[in-house]
Amino acid sequence: MLNLILILVVGCQNVEEEHQENTEPSNISAQVSTEPAFAEQLQAIADGNSGSIVVTRELITSQQFQQLQPFAERIEKIEIIRAELDETDFDLLATFSNLYWLRLDIPIDDTALASIANCESLRILNLPQGQFTDQPLNAISKLKNLELFRFHSPNVTDAGMQEIANLPKLKYLHLLEVPITDAGLIPFHDRHDLQSFYLDGSNVTDDGLRALLKANPELHLHRDQLHLPEDPLGKEHDNMKPK
Repeated sequence: MLNLILILVVGCQNVEEEHQENTEPSNISAQVSTEPAFAEQLQAIADGNSGSIVVTRELITSQQFQQLQPFAERIEKIEIIRAELDETDFDLLATFSNLYWLRLDIPIDDTALASIANCESLRILNLPQGQFTDQPLNAISKLKNLELFRFHSPNVTDAGMQEIANLPKLKYLHLLEVPITDAGLIPFHDRHDLQSFYLDGSNVTDDGLRALLKANPELHLHRDQLHLPEDPLGKEHDNMKPK
């Protein structure tokens, strides 16, 4: 499992981009052409031949989502790009005792995130349409197995970063349009086990990033897909480019 996560977001050799190519709505044409319908995937789970639901083209309704309930212990991975879910659907997630990978490209509010925090086996959590605040991040911080957290939310502040920094096994963090400042970076100064930190859209400054790199020089740090000019890791990647 650790090897899988390393493949997802380690280094700067377009690994994060490769993962996005497989899951982002704008880059799923190849996946769509071969993707089984939700009903087929559900049947494969029922037959014991799969533990995954990956739906990038169908709009999944609450009624369809509830059909997963009888197979809660078999489901390990869920990726859903379009869905209309309600609170009871998010509560159902907590019964998926072996769910390690969750991606939902739908608005996730505080109530929904608090329910997701009950998925104790999660290792990968990807919420690129989040709308939650700092409040449920305290519950998320107690996910003892979470290694990769990627999310968007215009409502998370520097205070929320302290909660995220408390995730005991966090290795990969990717923030999408999260308006934190330099103060939000400070909790990660002593997280030397954090391997990758991507910020796409934020209010951090070069000084704040330099301070983070000084405190945590092995951290793989990107802001808007770029390294700081003085980042030694950035120079290493430049040397790897074809001449």
